[in-house]
Amino acid sequence: IDMNAQPQGQQAAVPVFQPQKPLQPDMGHNTLANFQIEKKIGRGQFSEVYRARYLMDNTSMALKKVQIFDLMDAKARQDCIKEIDLLKQLNHPNVIKYHASFIEENELNIVLELADAGDLSRMIKMAALQSPFYGDKMNLYSLCKKIEQCDYPPLPSDHYSEELRKVVDMCINPDPEKRPDIMYVYDVAKHMHGQPQQGN
Repeated sequence: IDMNAQPQGQQAAVPVFQPQKPLQPDMGHNTLANFQIEKKIGRGQFSEVYRARYLMDNTSMALKKVQIFDLMDAKARQDCIKEIDLLKQLNHPNVIKYHASFIEENELNIVLELADAGDLSRMIKMAALQSPFYGDKMNLYSLCKKIEQCDYPPLPSDHYSEELRKVVDMCINPDPEKRPDIMYVYDVAKHMHGQPQQGN
């Protein structure tokens, strides 16, 4: 697909036919020639994600095309590279599998496993809204940094008691030596359980 052929902000229901470049089996996942782009399935601030067919074995993949040169500033480029490095290290059945990344047609192309069971973006939004780490410009790298640094908003005082908020704050500490032990948490829980419920 010629990404520049469609007017800005419009999405064709069916991709425009374009003669396929000769396949390059020796390049594997590292060239657009070995993919047939089928349809756009997502969009981000600097990227678009397409469902694509890997022509070497006829499997469906997600192809994320990132405007790494034209739109991103240096910090966003660095975050993107760090996110790719992190994806390369992850290997778990519940995590989207990373296959490859390469620069072609002035874009960073990231080849990922296609999560095809339902509307993934809706599921992610639902989970993210319940997460204390949800925020603007969030990505996997920045999420991991927030978790590592225990950077999270405090529990709302209109839903949780001061005692519970204090114990949670003590437990979420980047220094394990400063966290309370299990007996302290257990004693607090016993004390709170014995108290009459107030409000929510």
